[in-house]
Amino acid sequence: MPDPAVDPAVETENQRYRRLVSKAWNDPELGPLVRKLAKAEFPEVTLPEDTMAPLLEPFKKQNQALADELKAMREERAAEKAAAIELAKAKQDSDFSERLKKARQEFNLTDEGFDKMVAHMKETGNYSDPRGAAAFIVSQNPPPPPPGPLYGPGDLNFAGSSQVDDNYKLLHQNPEKYFDSEVRKMLSNPRDYVAKEMGDQYATLAFGR
Repeated sequence: MPDPAVDPAVETENQRYRRLVSKAWNDPELGPLVRKLAKAEFPEVTLPEDTMAPLLEPFKKQNQALADELKAMREERAAEKAAAIELAKAKQDSDFSERLKKARQEFNLTDEGFDKMVAHMKETGNYSDPRGAAAFIVSQNPPPPPPGPLYGPGDLNFAGSSQVDDNYKLLHQNPEKYFDSEVRKMLSNPRDYVAKEMGDQYATLAFGR
């Protein structure tokens, strides 16, 4: 429907109406709605869409097929990416668990010690060094000293103990002289020597009362 070229100053009411309809007919936004309404009201009217639709239909189908294929490819790539992320996360979790286990075994941590190690890692935000965290916990919580030795004083040093023992010192400085000295002691009074070194009960068993 062509837009009639009419001088607005002299156009009639009918010409104004035709100009308005023509403008609406060709408007990019209103045009499709106006033409659809005209087709519904006057089915015999031939619209531009009626002429172009058969020509555009193959292109529409082709574009739709391409759009569907592109969507499928995007979904497939998204699924592969998600699977790769999950696999990497699982491997990372597995490696981390293994390093935690090794650190616990190396430092012989109890359940309490292990919990402290994990808490230290959370506190510092450093999850890359479980072994360092275990070492820190052990350094901050050293194991209690073992009970005193079964024989002799608990604070032995190279001289025997915190109280200097001349015999023990002699053993370190001159073993042969120490041996000769002990032999003389034993030969001079065997029972007293055994009683002193091993106890009265062994002396009694060996020598009688």
